[in-house]
Amino acid sequence: MTKFALLKVLLPITLLSGCRMHDSGVTVQSLLENEGPTSESWDPVMHISENGLPRLRMEASYMANYERIDSTFMVLSSLEGRSDRVRVDIFDTKGDSSATVFANRITYYQRDRRFTAEGNVVVESEGSRFLYAEHLVWSEQSARVHTPGFATIVTPKETLSGYEFDADENLYDFSLKDVQGTLISEDE
Repeated sequence: MTKFALLKVLLPITLLSGCRMHDSGVTVQSLLENEGPTSESWDPVMHISENGLPRLRMEASYMANYERIDSTFMVLSSLEGRSDRVRVDIFDTKGDSSATVFANRITYYQRDRRFTAEGNVVVESEGSRFLYAEHLVWSEQSARVHTPGFATIVTPKETLSGYEFDADENLYDFSLKDVQGTLISEDE
């Protein structure tokens, strides 16, 4: 074998043995598997406004922010051993108070501009209207609330229970399936 032929064989082997992948430990899979929050806050009060007007005010004992490849969201909850609950004040497009939501846990999805409330959810709106459910979804874009399961609405004139409650933020225009309830009539 000539020196030139030997060089052609040994040079690639030498180059390959000197090159290797360095493992940084960070992969797409490791990012997806990271379940922890990117930041945490205790006793936060958060304000979200639109066009200079308030849209949401959220208050909790604890808040954790999560940034994932496909979404960014925050989870608000109470701390273990504390009796306070998460409170969200919703304001209409004019900046007026629309409703107040209390829940054990609220997850706010920033891109979708919606939140889900879970655990002993109570919504109070003007006109002595109350909604009680275990799960509620609020969409800023549609300005509506929806409960996928069982819910009870109490107004000055009625108490209705059923499934798949859907309403405007003020709880005035609503629908309910499989309804049971009491209607208070005004006797003249």
